[in-house]
Amino acid sequence: MKRPTLRTYRRCVQIAVALAFILIPWLNSQRISFAYGNFLSFRLAGFPLADPLAVLQITLKNNYLALDLIIGAAVALWLAAALGTVFCSWVCPFGLLSEWAQGLGKRLLPKGYQGLHAGGLWIKGTIFILGLTGFLLFSTTPVLNQLSLPAWYSRIFQFIFVQGHLSLAIVAILLLLLIEMLSRRRLWCRDLCPQSVLLVLAKQLNPRRLQVAFDPAKCICKGHDHPCARACSLDLDPGRTTQLVGTDCNNCGNCVVACKKRGRALTFQFAPGPSAGPAACDLDQVSAPAKGTEPAP
Repeated sequence: MKRPTLRTYRRCVQIAVALAFILIPWLNSQRISFAYGNFLSFRLAGFPLADPLAVLQITLKNNYLALDLIIGAAVALWLAAALGTVFCSWVCPFGLLSEWAQGLGKRLLPKGYQGLHAGGLWIKGTIFILGLTGFLLFSTTPVLNQLSLPAWYSRIFQFIFVQGHLSLAIVAILLLLLIEMLSRRRLWCRDLCPQSVLLVLAKQLNPRRLQVAFDPAKCICKGHDHPCARACSLDLDPGRTTQLVGTDCNNCGNCVVACKKRGRALTFQFAPGPSAGPAACDLDQVSAPAKGTEPAP
């Protein structure tokens, strides 16, 4: 029997979370409330969880920070600092839908169609700054909360089961997924989502966090045949020497799974050494091992 891969476990977690945030509002409508809330603010058996960006906006506007908000935001930031932006790859329900939309686009669109090119962190950083500034100067409602697609995903089912009506957010999410399918790029997750900015900053503060490490001595790929790069849904190349790879990588593990049959040059590591990291060298410069040399198991 074939053993499940890391990708299989990740997909199971993603689907379980997506289904949970459909089930929880229904349970709340039946007066069962051991868990309630959405991706902006959530309680599980009394323990608070919160979106750090939502907490930041409320704190700056009201000049007041509640203990529950501190705890809720700290959990998310600590998780990012220790494990990277795994919320985006393992938890976020829109991330799951985005991956499916991208995969559907790759199957349905012509093979030669390259789609759109991603812009990276600077675009979402600009949205983050403009949204935060606009909220502080002109608005009483946290502007960037309205751009949280995981929050809107959970709100849709709160509206259906608790308030008894449909939200137009369904249309917005479906339209964005259609655009991502046609573009063959995960435009929102990589280029636009402001919710990930604080998580990225948290992980960048800890160089000893969990990350993908690359050992060029084990790589047996030739030329431009890089299955790890093809496996990345964010169009990153784990062997490129760019800080962008480390910044944008969300530790989904797809490249690690793809590399298992190519020498296991990519692995997850804490506190990688000097030759490791999400971008230790350029795969184009890595040659096949000498004759008679076997890749490490």
